[in-house]
Amino acid sequence: MDLSKLTLASKLIVGAGVLLLIDSFFHWQEVSFGPISVGVTMWHGVGVLIGLLLIVILAWEAAQLAGIKINLGPLSPSMATFGLSALLVLFTLIKVISNDYVAKWAWIGLVLSVGVAVGAWMRMQSAGESLADLRSAAAAAASSVKAATDSPDRPSASGTVSSSSPPPATPEAGRSEPAAGSDEVSTSG
Repeated sequence: MDLSKLTLASKLIVGAGVLLLIDSFFHWQEVSFGPISVGVTMWHGVGVLIGLLLIVILAWEAAQLAGIKINLGPLSPSMATFGLSALLVLFTLIKVISNDYVAKWAWIGLVLSVGVAVGAWMRMQSAGESLADLRSAAAAAASSVKAATDSPDRPSASGTVSSSSPPPATPEAGRSEPAAGSDEVSTSG
């Protein structure tokens, strides 16, 4: 893999993402009493969701850089990256504005999450996609999921197809079947 062939968007996504991951281990909330400071990292409350989203984005980028193709239905890889990064910014903003005693590392984390989203936006633009394309692809994905869950003939947990209609009648419905485990053989004649 030749890293010199990375686009500016990919460099921004990966660079800001790695820096955000490092930043997540510093105190995002901090209280100081003279020379003593205590605090907590990003990895509390909503921060866990931020961290998981960030790990998913970085893994997704690594898969893209490695050339691994993952089918997401109507969503393109750049749309998926932008959607995940938009959620990353949203939850990071919620974390920063809802906490008390916010430290400088939280604000740096917010800026880095915006950097990831800007890189994802740049990639989506270079692919010739817009927010309208993302909206229509997301709607198509949601309708296909809804159609799959509303289908009357969907597979059950055992792998068989369950249907709301009764089973079809067979011409041999009047005959009695031998009991399971019996050695009796039925003959037609």
